[in-house]
Amino acid sequence: MVHTGSISQGAKLAGISYKSAWDAINEMNQLAEQTVVERATGGKGGGGAQVTRYGLRLIQLYDLLGQIQQKAFDVLQKDNLPLDSLLAAIARFSLQTSARNQFFGTVIERDHQQVQQHISLLLADGHTRLTAAVTQQSADRLQLTPGKEVLALIKAPWVKLSTDPASTGLADNALPGSVASIQPGSDHSEVLVTLNGGETLCATVSNQELAQLKLSVGTPIHALFNADRVIVATLC
Repeated sequence: MVHTGSISQGAKLAGISYKSAWDAINEMNQLAEQTVVERATGGKGGGGAQVTRYGLRLIQLYDLLGQIQQKAFDVLQKDNLPLDSLLAAIARFSLQTSARNQFFGTVIERDHQQVQQHISLLLADGHTRLTAAVTQQSADRLQLTPGKEVLALIKAPWVKLSTDPASTGLADNALPGSVASIQPGSDHSEVLVTLNGGETLCATVSNQELAQLKLSVGTPIHALFNADRVIVATLC
Protein backbone atom coordinates (compact mmCIF):
# COMPACT_ATOMS: atom_id res chain seq x y z
CA MET A 1 0.00 0.00 0.00
CA VAL A 2 2.97 2.32 0.52
CA HIS A 3 3.73 2.01 -3.20
CA THR A 4 0.22 1.67 -4.65
CA GLY A 5 -1.98 3.81 -2.40
CA SER A 6 -4.63 1.16 -2.88
CA ILE A 7 -5.84 -1.64 -0.62
CA SER A 8 -6.78 -3.90 -3.53
CA GLN A 9 -3.51 -3.34 -5.42
CA GLY A 10 -1.53 -3.76 -2.22
CA ALA A 11 -3.38 -7.00 -1.49
CA LYS A 12 -2.64 -8.24 -5.00
CA LEU A 13 1.09 -7.56 -4.59
CA ALA A 14 1.05 -9.30 -1.21
CA GLY A 15 -0.74 -12.33 -2.66
CA ILE A 16 -3.81 -12.07 -0.40
CA SER A 17 -7.47 -11.28 -0.97
CA TYR A 18 -8.94 -7.81 -0.63
CA LYS A 19 -11.04 -8.96 2.33
CA SER A 20 -7.98 -10.37 4.11
CA ALA A 21 -6.15 -7.08 3.58
CA TRP A 22 -9.14 -5.08 4.84
CA ASP A 23 -9.48 -7.27 7.94
CA ALA A 24 -5.74 -7.00 8.62
CA ILE A 25 -5.89 -3.21 8.40
CA ASN A 26 -8.80 -3.11 10.83
CA GLU A 27 -6.97 -5.35 13.27
CA MET A 28 -3.72 -3.38 13.06
CA ASN A 29 -5.50 -0.08 13.62
CA GLN A 30 -7.31 -1.51 16.63
CA LEU A 31 -4.18 -2.99 18.21
CA ALA A 32 -1.77 -0.13 17.50
CA GLU A 33 -1.52 2.91 19.75
CA GLN A 34 -1.98 5.14 16.70
CA THR A 35 -3.62 4.71 13.30
CA VAL A 36 -1.42 2.64 11.00
CA VAL A 37 -3.43 2.93 7.76
CA GLU A 38 -5.95 5.60 6.81
CA ARG A 39 -8.71 4.38 4.49
CA ALA A 40 -11.13 6.01 2.07
CA THR A 41 -13.97 3.77 0.88
CA GLY A 42 -15.01 3.86 -2.74
CA GLY A 43 -11.62 4.86 -4.02
CA LYS A 44 -10.00 3.66 -7.21
CA GLY A 45 -9.68 -0.10 -7.31
CA GLY A 46 -11.90 -0.77 -4.31
CA GLY A 47 -10.72 1.84 -1.86
CA GLY A 48 -7.80 4.15 -1.35
CA ALA A 49 -5.35 3.68 1.48
CA GLN A 50 -2.46 5.65 2.92
CA VAL A 51 0.07 4.38 5.42
CA THR A 52 0.43 7.00 8.16
CA ARG A 53 3.76 8.33 9.39
CA TYR A 54 3.34 6.11 12.45
CA GLY A 55 2.72 3.15 10.16
CA LEU A 56 5.85 3.90 8.12
CA ARG A 57 7.92 4.03 11.30
CA LEU A 58 6.36 0.73 12.37
CA ILE A 59 7.50 -0.84 9.10
CA GLN A 60 11.02 0.51 9.64
CA LEU A 61 11.01 -0.88 13.18
CA TYR A 62 9.94 -4.29 11.85
CA ASP A 63 12.89 -4.28 9.44
CA LEU A 64 15.26 -3.31 12.26
CA LEU A 65 13.93 -6.09 14.48
CA GLY A 66 14.64 -8.56 11.70
CA GLN A 67 18.25 -7.37 11.53
CA ILE A 68 18.59 -7.52 15.32
CA GLN A 69 17.17 -11.04 15.37
CA GLN A 70 19.72 -12.20 12.80
CA LYS A 71 22.55 -10.60 14.77
CA ALA A 72 21.28 -12.27 17.94
CA PHE A 73 21.35 -15.68 16.26
CA ASP A 74 24.89 -14.93 15.06
CA VAL A 75 25.89 -14.36 18.69
CA LEU A 76 24.18 -17.61 19.67
CA GLN A 77 26.46 -19.53 17.30
CA LYS A 78 29.56 -18.27 19.16
CA ASP A 79 29.94 -20.36 22.29
CA ASN A 80 32.50 -18.01 23.85
CA LEU A 81 30.16 -14.99 23.92
CA PRO A 82 28.18 -14.54 27.16
CA LEU A 83 24.41 -14.24 26.99
CA ASP A 84 23.83 -13.26 30.62
CA SER A 85 24.44 -9.57 29.94
CA LEU A 86 22.33 -7.42 27.61
CA LEU A 87 25.13 -4.84 27.29
CA ALA A 88 27.70 -7.49 26.41
CA ALA A 89 25.45 -9.15 23.83
CA ILE A 90 24.49 -5.88 22.13
CA ALA A 91 28.06 -4.59 22.08
CA ARG A 92 29.33 -7.83 20.59
CA PHE A 93 27.03 -7.73 17.57
CA SER A 94 26.40 -4.04 17.04
CA LEU A 95 29.01 -1.80 18.64
CA GLN A 96 32.03 -0.94 16.52
CA THR A 97 34.53 1.64 17.78
CA SER A 98 38.07 2.71 16.97
CA ALA A 99 39.19 1.87 20.51
CA ARG A 100 41.18 -1.38 20.48
CA ASN A 101 40.53 -2.03 24.15
CA GLN A 102 36.93 -2.77 25.13
CA PHE A 103 36.30 -4.27 28.54
CA PHE A 104 33.02 -5.30 30.12
CA GLY A 105 32.73 -4.59 33.81
CA THR A 106 30.58 -3.56 36.73
CA VAL A 107 30.62 -0.38 38.80
CA ILE A 108 31.74 -1.20 42.33
CA GLU A 109 32.29 2.30 43.71
CA ARG A 110 31.70 5.94 42.84
CA ASP A 111 32.84 9.03 44.68
CA HIS A 112 30.65 12.13 44.72
CA GLN A 113 32.90 15.07 43.93
CA GLN A 114 31.06 18.05 42.49
CA VAL A 115 32.80 18.33 39.12
CA GLN A 116 34.84 15.24 38.25
CA GLN A 117 34.04 11.89 39.80
CA HIS A 118 36.02 8.66 39.91
CA ILE A 119 34.31 5.37 39.12
CA SER A 120 35.83 2.05 40.19
CA LEU A 121 35.11 -0.85 37.83
CA LEU A 122 35.55 -4.60 38.25
CA LEU A 123 36.10 -6.24 34.88
CA ALA A 124 34.35 -9.38 33.72
CA ASP A 125 37.40 -11.50 34.61
CA GLY A 126 36.49 -10.92 38.27
CA HIS A 127 40.03 -9.78 39.06
CA THR A 128 41.06 -6.65 37.18
CA ARG A 129 39.98 -3.27 38.50
CA LEU A 130 39.94 0.02 36.60
CA THR A 131 39.37 3.60 37.63
CA ALA A 132 37.54 5.93 35.24
CA ALA A 133 37.04 9.68 35.58
CA VAL A 134 33.80 11.27 34.38
CA THR A 135 31.94 14.47 35.09
CA GLN A 136 29.19 14.44 37.67
CA GLN A 137 26.67 15.19 34.93
CA SER A 138 27.85 12.20 32.87
CA ALA A 139 27.84 9.91 35.91
CA ASP A 140 24.26 10.91 36.68
CA ARG A 141 23.14 10.60 33.05
CA LEU A 142 24.68 7.12 32.73
CA GLN A 143 23.26 6.14 36.14
CA LEU A 144 26.66 4.90 37.30
CA THR A 145 25.76 3.29 40.60
CA PRO A 146 27.25 0.12 42.14
CA GLY A 147 26.15 -2.94 40.17
CA LYS A 148 25.70 -1.07 36.88
CA GLU A 149 27.10 -2.93 33.86
CA VAL A 150 29.42 -0.81 31.72
CA LEU A 151 31.76 -1.01 28.77
CA ALA A 152 35.18 0.61 29.31
CA LEU A 153 36.96 1.83 26.16
CA ILE A 154 40.67 2.69 26.07
CA LYS A 155 42.50 3.62 22.88
CA ALA A 156 45.78 1.79 22.37
CA PRO A 157 47.98 4.95 22.07
CA TRP A 158 46.76 6.06 25.53
CA VAL A 159 48.38 3.04 27.18
CA LYS A 160 51.98 3.36 28.38
CA LEU A 161 54.13 0.35 29.20
CA SER A 162 56.70 -0.03 31.95
CA THR A 163 58.91 -2.83 33.19
CA ASP A 164 59.73 -0.91 36.37
CA PRO A 165 57.46 -1.94 39.29
CA ALA A 166 58.15 1.44 40.91
CA SER A 167 56.34 3.19 38.05
CA THR A 168 52.93 1.92 39.13
CA GLY A 169 52.33 5.12 41.09
CA LEU A 170 52.69 7.27 37.97
CA ALA A 171 49.17 6.58 36.67
CA ASP A 172 45.68 6.04 38.06
CA ASN A 173 45.62 2.58 36.50
CA ALA A 174 48.64 0.26 36.57
CA LEU A 175 47.65 -3.20 35.39
CA PRO A 176 50.17 -6.03 35.78
CA GLY A 177 50.61 -8.62 33.08
CA SER A 178 53.04 -10.05 30.56
CA VAL A 179 53.80 -9.43 26.90
CA ALA A 180 51.77 -11.77 24.70
CA SER A 181 52.90 -10.57 21.27
CA ILE A 182 54.67 -7.73 19.47
CA GLN A 183 53.66 -6.57 16.00
CA PRO A 184 56.36 -4.21 14.65
CA GLY A 185 55.58 -1.34 12.31
CA SER A 186 57.61 1.30 10.50
CA ASP A 187 57.29 3.93 13.25
CA HIS A 188 55.19 2.29 15.95
CA SER A 189 54.59 -1.22 17.19
CA GLU A 190 51.55 -2.93 18.65
CA VAL A 191 52.08 -4.77 21.91
CA LEU A 192 49.48 -7.16 23.28
CA VAL A 193 49.57 -7.67 27.03
CA THR A 194 47.89 -10.54 28.84
CA LEU A 195 46.76 -9.11 32.16
CA ASN A 196 47.01 -11.20 35.30
CA GLY A 197 43.23 -11.54 35.34
CA GLY A 198 43.22 -13.03 31.83
CA GLU A 199 42.04 -10.01 29.81
CA THR A 200 44.09 -8.88 26.80
CA LEU A 201 45.11 -5.23 26.46
CA CYS A 202 46.60 -3.55 23.39
CA ALA A 203 49.17 -0.75 23.52
CA THR A 204 50.73 1.19 20.65
CA VAL A 205 54.26 2.43 21.37
CA SER A 206 56.96 4.08 19.31
CA ASN A 207 59.75 1.85 18.08
CA GLN A 208 62.22 3.96 20.04
CA GLU A 209 60.29 3.31 23.24
CA LEU A 210 60.00 -0.36 22.36
CA ALA A 211 63.79 -0.61 21.98
CA GLN A 212 64.32 1.09 25.34
CA LEU A 213 61.94 -1.32 27.07
CA LYS A 214 63.69 -4.35 25.54
CA LEU A 215 60.45 -6.29 25.42
CA SER A 216 59.97 -9.87 24.36
CA VAL A 217 57.13 -12.36 24.67
CA GLY A 218 56.67 -13.26 28.32
CA THR A 219 58.28 -10.11 29.74
CA PRO A 220 56.49 -9.00 32.94
CA ILE A 221 55.07 -5.53 32.41
CA HIS A 222 52.62 -2.93 33.69
CA ALA A 223 50.10 -1.16 31.46
CA LEU A 224 49.65 2.43 32.64
CA PHE A 225 46.88 4.92 31.85
CA ASN A 226 45.05 7.63 33.72
CA ALA A 227 41.40 7.54 34.74
CA ASP A 228 40.44 10.31 32.30
CA ARG A 229 41.59 8.08 29.43
CA VAL A 230 38.82 5.57 30.13
CA ILE A 231 35.61 6.11 28.15
CA VAL A 232 32.56 4.62 29.85
CA ALA A 233 29.52 3.40 27.91
CA THR A 234 26.38 1.70 29.17
CA LEU A 235 22.71 1.02 28.48
CA CYS A 236 20.46 3.50 30.28
